[in-house]
Amino acid sequence: MTSKKAALRPRIRRATPDDSTPWPLLLAADGPRAEIRKYLSRGELWLAEAAGRAVGQMVLLETRIGTWEIMNIAVSDELRGQGVGTALLRKAKALAVERGAHLLEVGTGNSSLRELAFYQRFGFRIAGVDRDFFVRRAAGGRLQKQDGIVLRDMVRLRIELAD
Repeated sequence: MTSKKAALRPRIRRATPDDSTPWPLLLAADGPRAEIRKYLSRGELWLAEAAGRAVGQMVLLETRIGTWEIMNIAVSDELRGQGVGTALLRKAKALAVERGAHLLEVGTGNSSLRELAFYQRFGFRIAGVDRDFFVRRAAGGRLQKQDGIVLRDMVRLRIELAD
C-alpha cells in the first residue's frame, strides 16, 4: 500500500516591507541575486506560510497589459509534493483574473523536467522557447546540468484566462 502525503494548506499573503526577503527560496528557483533583485523591485512578492514560517514564495509581475508572469516560484524542499506549489499557482491565477489579465505566463529551464510537468498538469501550455537564454546568463561560461541535461533554453509556458 502506498502512502500519499496530505496536501498542506498554507496561508498565502503578499509580503510587506517588514518581511525578510526569502533569499534561499528565491535563489532555489533563479539566480544570480542581481537578476532577482531587478524583477523583485518591480514585482509583487507573495509568501506561503505554515507554522509561522515561509515555506514557499512567488514573484508576480505585469509584463504587458493583460499579461502577468510568475517570475519566480519555489517551495522548501521538505514540503515539495504537499500542495504548496499548487496553492501558489492557484493564487497567481486568481490574482491575474481579478486584475483583468487574459494570460498568465511562466518560464523554466529545458532541463527542469519536474517543473515542466508541474506547470502542464496545472494547465499551462508551451508557448515558445528562448534558445540559449541560460547560455547568455552563464557565469564564466559555465553551464549547469539537471538530471544530466544541460540547462540552455528557457521554455515559456502560458495559460489563457477566461474573460
